[in-house]
Amino acid sequence: MTDLQNGINAWIFLNEDEPPQTNYNSPDSCYQSLIDCKVYDSATFLGIAFFEVIPAEQGSTIKIGNASHSGGLTNQDYLNFVLRDARQVNHGIKFLATMVYSGANTLAAIFSGGGDPQTQASRFANNLVTYLKDNGMNGLDVDWEGDVSNQMTRAQFQILFSAIRAAFDQQPVKYYLSFTPAWPTDTIDYSTVNSKFDFVSPQFYDGTSLSTFLDAGISPSKIGYGAQFEPGNAAPNASAQQVWSMVSEGFSSQGAQYNYQDIFVWRFNSGNFQFEQAQVMILDQLGNPPTSNTFDDTSIISAAGNPNLTQMTIRSGDVLNAIQAINTGTGPYNTGTQGTETGIFTLLQHGGNSGGAQIVNIPLNDPIVSISGYTGVWYGWQCVLQLTLTGKSGATYGPFGSMAGSATQNRFVQPAPAGQSVVGFSGSTVTVPLAGGSQTAIIAALNAVFA
Repeated sequence: MTDLQNGINAWIFLNEDEPPQTNYNSPDSCYQSLIDCKVYDSATFLGIAFFEVIPAEQGSTIKIGNASHSGGLTNQDYLNFVLRDARQVNHGIKFLATMVYSGANTLAAIFSGGGDPQTQASRFANNLVTYLKDNGMNGLDVDWEGDVSNQMTRAQFQILFSAIRAAFDQQPVKYYLSFTPAWPTDTIDYSTVNSKFDFVSPQFYDGTSLSTFLDAGISPSKIGYGAQFEPGNAAPNASAQQVWSMVSEGFSSQGAQYNYQDIFVWRFNSGNFQFEQAQVMILDQLGNPPTSNTFDDTSIISAAGNPNLTQMTIRSGDVLNAIQAINTGTGPYNTGTQGTETGIFTLLQHGGNSGGAQIVNIPLNDPIVSISGYTGVWYGWQCVLQLTLTGKSGATYGPFGSMAGSATQNRFVQPAPAGQSVVGFSGSTVTVPLAGGSQTAIIAALNAVFA
């Protein structure tokens, strides 16, 4: 498994409100979903976009870009809310100020007034540290494309980021410098990238290949993976599983093997925010598999907008060995990225790989409204012996699990409340020995998640 040195990360773009006509405090807003579903728990770094360069008493500093929101709220209000609420959900989350890449207030503006470049860079670096300290933020993220990549020279690049690194390193706590290029440019000083930045997350969703960045001069020991769970760019990602398949094996460069340093996902609050928030949560579970024997799909499925359960892979033999759910979203905010009107959410498997696997396809218009079966003791282990799914039409799937070898059998039925259906599961597993000395996990307890 890839060692993601700098974790799984995401951006948030404060200018945008989704759904339209909401604001930060609306119960159904993309921002409240991040809190209610604990999506922030899945991010190590949160890049907050976009900050601008503005004049200061000595040199330049940064501020969040201007935008107005309903209810008289501003981007500054949103910044204050995000810093407060994200940290309440995830005490260890780190905040990066993501710099704007277009217009007159990019990092290139630091050098626009003339004068000595080293002095301008040093003053900005000192003012930047003051801003980060005052606002409880942890570093700077440089979105490298557009105007900033055209207007800043290679010499200015070297001077500026060397000055920022020096100012950061003088502090008693760690401050981070992140580089997120859309493509290589002649204005990048690659030796500075490799020596001054903590990690580099190329925007692969813009269509530029890993080899292009490596050939340009970015060290393979710095490279992370830029992902996207919304449509609009050349190569958006289809799912958390697709990203993880690209990242988990690492990559080779000049005969050596390397791990990606992080995954950075654009972004938490687009027009399909339910899809992207849920995919980041699934991605976090893929990268950091749960160590507990309990499981609960509720938060991920809630973030996804509670889409219908449309497929299950069920492993069974004597007992219920494992379940894995796939949900299909049809709402306006959980659409996928591949030109379809549906978002597909593949949840993690709960349980081990013993028993035989069966795939159950569930019609979108005939949702599961009840689970039933038996629990009991199987060779001394308390577990779920058998499971049956029942659709709204009365169609049944199963039973799964023969109950052979069980000493007791206790029937259970869990029907959905009126107007709801089964969208996921919670429960626990237990590890049991197998013949030959190996072991596996089976389902110890199971509850339906209804919505």
